[in-house]
Amino acid sequence: MQEELKMYELVLFFKISLTEQELKTKIERYRDFLTGKGSQVMVKNNGKISLAYAIKTFDTAMYIQMIYLGNGQVIKQLDTELQRDESLLRFVTTKLLEQSVPEMFVKV
Repeated sequence: MQEELKMYELVLFFKISLTEQELKTKIERYRDFLTGKGSQVMVKNNGKISLAYAIKTFDTAMYIQMIYLGNGQVIKQLDTELQRDESLLRFVTTKLLEQSVPEMFVKV
């Protein structure tokens, strides 16, 4: 029996030392990983932000948001991949309660 897909938000903070091409490659890698598992993915690059406190001596980071469909198995596999990425400062996965897409991801 297959687990029902739920909507999740993934927030990624990448090291500011990445080049634009390296960041783009990382985003595509995780998007391809999720779509390969049968998910639908929306990505928003929020650019460089100042952090409230330093993480691994970095006080700025590249802030990426992903909204995707997944289940527990997909999230475990994705978390394993994210933990192996040394260019990531921090990541947080949150289950979205409502099945609506945040306004910022709706195309006008």
